[in-house]
Amino acid sequence: MTTPIRRRVSVIRVRLAVRILAGALAVLSVLTALLILLACFINDQRIDRDMGSATATVTEVTDRRAAVEFDTGNGVHVRPESGVFYPTGLVEGQRVQVEFRRANPDLVRVSGRSWTVAVVPALSIPLVGVPLAALVYAAASPRGHRWPPRIPRGVTRRSPARVPGGAQ
Repeated sequence: MTTPIRRRVSVIRVRLAVRILAGALAVLSVLTALLILLACFINDQRIDRDMGSATATVTEVTDRRAAVEFDTGNGVHVRPESGVFYPTGLVEGQRVQVEFRRANPDLVRVSGRSWTVAVVPALSIPLVGVPLAALVYAAASPRGHRWPPRIPRGVTRRSPARVPGGAQ
């Protein structure tokens, strides 16, 4: 049979573990958003350094991606496996201008769009993750705060007693 003290210690440990995990969730959600934005920025830089452009046909649109196919200009027909970057608003059968990296035509984005289009979707991750982590953290925190003791009215605080000949 566990003693009340051991039970109390185990409750404190569980609460601490939950609070640590909630903090890790918040940090992880912010870090994920930053890494997504960094990846988009790096891919855009790679395309900008070695850019080719073409007119592509949107062949498939799903919730997560839009597939396109296009000719690179030197006779190579390309259909990137990962689809096109920043596909918002594309519909199947639509013809769009795309920019791609000539050294790697699978790296393709819709012309005129950049990593800044990804800011709002990326920030939605910590927008949900951080408040959720804060709620979990608050739920796992001790219920009552320990306020400093109240001093009853009429009682004054006294300064420390002075020791004769002591340091001031």
